Parts: sequence; structure tokens; C-alpha cells
Amino acid sequence: MKECQLCKNCFTDEVATCPNDGMPTVHTLSGPPVLEGKYHLELRLGQGGMGVVYKARHAYLKTLHAIKIILPDLVGNDPQLVTRFRQEALAAAAIRHQNVVGVSDYGVISGSIPFLVMEYVEGESLHDLLAREKILSPERGLELMRAICAGVGAAHHQGIVHRDLKPLNIMICSDKPNMSQAVKILDFGLAKIKSGELLGSFIQAQTTGLMGSPYYMAPEQWSDDEPDSRSDIYSLGVMLFQMLTGDVPFKGSSIPAIMKKHISDPPPSFADVGARISPEIERAVMHTLQKQPEQRTSTVEVMVDELEQAISPFGIHTTSSGTTLPVSSLRVKTNPPSSKVYVDNVAVGQSRDDGWLMLEGIQSGNHLLRISHPGFDDWLGDVICDGQPQQVLADLRTFGGANVIPKPGVGNVQPLAHQVEGDVTRPFVDTRDSLGLPEKTMQQQWQTGGSGFITSEPDRRRSFLSPLVLTVVGLIGLFTLGVLGIGGAFMLGFIPGMQKPRSNTQVTPTPMTSPSSTTTKADMASIPGGTFTMGRNDGRENEKPEHSVDVKPFMMDKTEVTNAEYYEFVKETGYKDLPAHWVNGAPIQKQEMMPVRFVNVDDIKAFASWRSKRDGVTYRLPTEEEWEFAARNGSKSTLYPWADKFDPKCAVLDESSNDPKPAASKSCADDWGVQDLIGNVFEWTSSPPSLYQGNKGQMKTLTEPWFMVRGGSAFQKSSGPYAITSTFRVEAQANKRSAELGFRLVRSQ
Repeated sequence: MKECQLCKNCFTDEVATCPNDGMPTVHTLSGPPVLEGKYHLELRLGQGGMGVVYKARHAYLKTLHAIKIILPDLVGNDPQLVTRFRQEALAAAAIRHQNVVGVSDYGVISGSIPFLVMEYVEGESLHDLLAREKILSPERGLELMRAICAGVGAAHHQGIVHRDLKPLNIMICSDKPNMSQAVKILDFGLAKIKSGELLGSFIQAQTTGLMGSPYYMAPEQWSDDEPDSRSDIYSLGVMLFQMLTGDVPFKGSSIPAIMKKHISDPPPSFADVGARISPEIERAVMHTLQKQPEQRTSTVEVMVDELEQAISPFGIHTTSSGTTLPVSSLRVKTNPPSSKVYVDNVAVGQSRDDGWLMLEGIQSGNHLLRISHPGFDDWLGDVICDGQPQQVLADLRTFGGANVIPKPGVGNVQPLAHQVEGDVTRPFVDTRDSLGLPEKTMQQQWQTGGSGFITSEPDRRRSFLSPLVLTVVGLIGLFTLGVLGIGGAFMLGFIPGMQKPRSNTQVTPTPMTSPSSTTTKADMASIPGGTFTMGRNDGRENEKPEHSVDVKPFMMDKTEVTNAEYYEFVKETGYKDLPAHWVNGAPIQKQEMMPVRFVNVDDIKAFASWRSKRDGVTYRLPTEEEWEFAARNGSKSTLYPWADKFDPKCAVLDESSNDPKPAASKSCADDWGVQDLIGNVFEWTSSPPSLYQGNKGQMKTLTEPWFMVRGGSAFQKSSGPYAITSTFRVEAQANKRSAELGFRLVRSQ
């Protein structure tokens, strides 16, 4: 077979000059350009460290294929090459995933030159993409990594390690509707048979500018240690670093120089290379680049989850990614034992006689943990579950004590909660900040305060009521007023300073002592029906495409349902599943007009049924179409309820903590007087997760009910890739109770 030196087309040996461009041909392979009588080689696509790739067409089926021919002089003098290649080809062919280039056939030329028949894809490599665009946004990097990790994960689950992940081995197809389908991984498992490619790859990188394997190899791959799936994760971490910063973390003029840096040098920080990336994203990337495999991100699924949590400013994620958030195990040790444990105000069990309680299947996200025991103050804290095992020691204080928990710092050991091993008690370490420490559990961002959200800095001053002072006061009381007298004076509050010491202004929130006895009237806006444009083409993927929707007239609450109205429902019905931020079964004083939170779909159905019976009409959650119709002023299709431009005076967003303002706190309503559609709290709708008609994305399979939520909450952002607008949509599991989830009701006209 001969090839044209210019256009790389393949011809028989009789063709001396290329008929396309007149250039002379050169001999490359013995025999005709047909393999096994059925694969016609048409065009050389490229040459790598272990073979030459041709575009080929099946003689009978007329289908296109990519055929990699393994030339002995490219992979070294390996007498077992054919046998080993066949074994690895069988393993590669077993991987069936949309993000892995499929292997369909295998053969041998002249008894010594093996070849592989693969799926033919048109597009560009990730190397070409990075060479053109230099730096990708974190969101774009996440989109690529989701697809790459999906394919890599499919192989890992079959025990197959790639060993040579790099941008040149990632193809991005040009004929696919979205990135989740466009990414294709090449050469899976074939790196295992390579001989001498390391040097050849580096020389190629030096002469052609291509990034070869040495820049992406995990530290253990430079030794005799057998690489495993975590070696691939390291390579993915290098690629992710390159996507976000524009270059690989370790470079050098020789292989030993590169090897030394991978083995012993810490990767440069994003600031060192001039990249302005959030600390959360940097922690997720650096977790993949740990030198010791056991300290590295454990799986590609965890890698994606950590990156999603770092990039997304909230704990609710879209379904179009095809990934599922992991669940966590939570070990709780209580002092005293036999204490009741509540997660998000739901009783989950009682600790054993030794104080331990093991909880499995805790959903990812922030959860309010409450520990109760008769004669003790409740222990409160927010626990962050991210798929990793968590462990908490809750030391309750007797009535009158204080749970003073310092605010966590960054990058060092903090005495917040403690891990107990035998007789040794040691503090948790936040592995997201101290990545070099091989701890098994993560430090939680604990805060005191009965509301479940962060309040002011805890007061670290010791109370003046030391045992000595109390003794003196007691003796004086005995000799002056007597035990009963002093007790009565204390109960009546006549003795100043003898209140319960506080570690925070909201450690013991005061419940609403005088709830209104009058019925809260539903204040609703009348919204005419009509046709409007739903979604937008320049929004996030699940907001596309724009489409026309007809909406019938309906009535909508002018504000989100408040704590006060929800309290009426609880009082009249005896409803047991109370919001987690309430105290002693009632809202906190001065929060009566704030939106009720920590309510799931079942809670809302019960409330709507009660209010429907009370008012003699049928209330329900709005559909997504109704909600967006109101938020976009119907046919005006504005981006916000007030206009097309964001106005910080019109929405409770960009807050430093999830502390929603009172309902109707902003004056910028829609055309019908509906307020706080943007900000405050996310609002449940009755619509299940979906992609708009014409969106070619993929939905993951949901085994439990989920519903779309709209509008954003107080600590979401008004700008950036996750900016909250009237078209922003995201889904939540129906049984989720969260500090950022509230609701309002509608009824048909």
C-alpha cells in the first residue's frame, strides 16, 4: 500500500502519483489497502505513540471505521505484542458506553501486525480545543468532566484502567447535540501494552508541541507500582487544572525533571499561575492531585460531585447531567447516651448505651442536626453531607450550660467536633482545606443558633458565674433572704446577671409567645391568562429553547406563605412535622412574617388541604408555566418581575447567609402585585423535572418523586453563570426539607 505525502490518501502499490494533487506516493504497508478483505483503508488520520490510525470503510456494510494499526517499530521489540494486544483489545471491546469509542473488531496483518477496528468519530481533540481557547470557564470544564468521568467510570466499574488519559485521547464529536454525548475517550486500556512510549511521547511533545503522557502521569506510574483507578483520577485532575488555568501543573525540560515534580513537588496554586478561581473549586482540583492515592479523590463520581458542589452555589442540582448525588453515612456519638437524634427536625433514632448511632443514606447537602435528652439543652448544628462518611460528637450541656462552638477557620485544625478512637479524642480536620492530611472524616461547618442558619460570631467570653462566685452568692442568699427568697427573686428576674449564659444571640431563640388568634386571610393577585414565551435561548441548558405556552387565568399568593399562617395550620390540625427552624413548636419571635421554610411537598399538600377547607376553594402549588408567567409579566416576557434588568432593591439575593427577609419585603412586584418571586426562598412548583420540547439533552432516571423549584433563595447570586432570573429552574426531591425551600399557593379562576 502507498500513501500520498500531502493528502494522506491510501492507494494500491501501482499508484505512483496521487491523482488528487499530483504528489508522489510512498510505500507504507505491505499488500493492498484492504484488511481481511473487508476494511478498505481510505485516509491516514494520524500517528501516535503506539500506532497509525486510518479512516476505513467496510466493503459490504459501507460503514465508516477508524482502524489503529500497531506497528512493531512504534511500540518496541515486544515478542508477546500480538498476544498481549489481543487480551487488551478484548477488554476494551467490553466497555459499552456512549463516552467511550467502541471497539468492534480485531485482526492481525501478516501474522505480526495487530490492528483494532473502532468507532469512527468526526470532531476535534480536547488538545485542539484547549490550544484554541486556552482557558475554559469552570462551568464548561464541569460539563466536559461530567462526560469524561462518565466514560472513565464505566471502565473502572469493569476493573479497566486507562493509564494514559490526556487531552489527545479525548475526542469531541461535531455531530452530537450536547457535550454529554459528544465526548469520546480513545485507547481505553491499550496503554498497558505500550513499550518505550514514554520517551517517544515526550520527544513528540518537544518537537510538535503536543502534550504527551509524562505531563499527565500519576506519581505511582513513575515507579513499579501497579496503577489503579486513582491513577486515572490524577490524570483527570491534571487535565482539569489545564482547562481552568491554561497549562499543566508540572513542566520540565527533561523526563527526570517532570518525574521529580510529579513525585515530590506540590502543585502550584491557582493564584501562582494567575488564575482567579474560587477556593472551593481549587480544593476540588487539588484533591485529585494528591501524591498518595489513598488521599486522592476516591472515584470519578466523587470527583464530579465535589466539582459540582464547588461550582454550584447551592445544594440542588439539575437532572440533565445524568449524575446522581451521593448519599453519606453519619456516625453520631452523644453525651449523654440514649439521646434522641433528629435530622432536619425528623426523628431518626436514639443513640445506644455507648452513645453511638449510625445513620445511613443521608442525602447530600446541608442538614440541621438536633440532639435532645431530658434535663439537657438541645444540641444544634448544621452538618454538610457530601458522599463521604461523617462523624460527630455531640456533648450536651445541662440546663443553664452553653454549647459554645468556635467559628471554623480555614486550612488548619479546629476544635469544633471530635473524632473518638479508643481513648484518644482528636479534632476533625477539614480535608477540603488541609488536603495533605490523611484524615478519614470531614470537619463540619458548625454554627450555634436554633434557627439552623448562620448568625453572628459566637461570644467566646467565659461567664462570670464560676463555681466560686455561685457559692458565695448562695451563702449570702442563705444568710440574708433564705433559700426560698433568693429562689423567688431569681424566678421573678429581680437579680440581674443571673440569666443563662449565651454563646450566640440566637442560641436559645424565643418562640412566638403570643400568636395571633385571628385567621390570616389569603391575599391573592388575579392573574389573567394568555400566551407568553417560556425559557430563553441564552440561558442555562435546561432553560432552552424558548417556546410559546398558553396559560389559563389563575389567582396567586402575593407573598410566600409565612410562618404565621403555617402556624395557624399547625395549631388547628396538630400537624407533627414542624419546620426545623421553629422552637418549642412555634416560630421564633420577630420571624412570624418570614417565609416558612423546611417544608416538603407532603407538608405543602397538607397545608393546602387545610387552607382549601378553611376558605371553601381549592388551593394548589403553581405549575412551572404559571409561576414563570407571573414572574415574566405574561406576554411581556421580562427577565425579572419588574423589568429586563436586575435591580438589587427588588430581590433578596446575594445575602451572606440563608436568612430570608420577611415576606413582601421588597417593593418591586410584578404587574399584578405579586412580590418576592425572585429571591427570599426557592418556591416549590407542582411540575416534575423535564426538558423543554426541542431540548436534546438527556434526563436521568428518577426512582423517587422530584419537582421543579423556582425563584432562587437569599444566598443565591444575581450575577454569574448561576444568576437567578425568572427563567432559572432546578429540581429538588419531593421529600427534601431545606433552609432555602418555601412555597406559595395558587388557585384556578
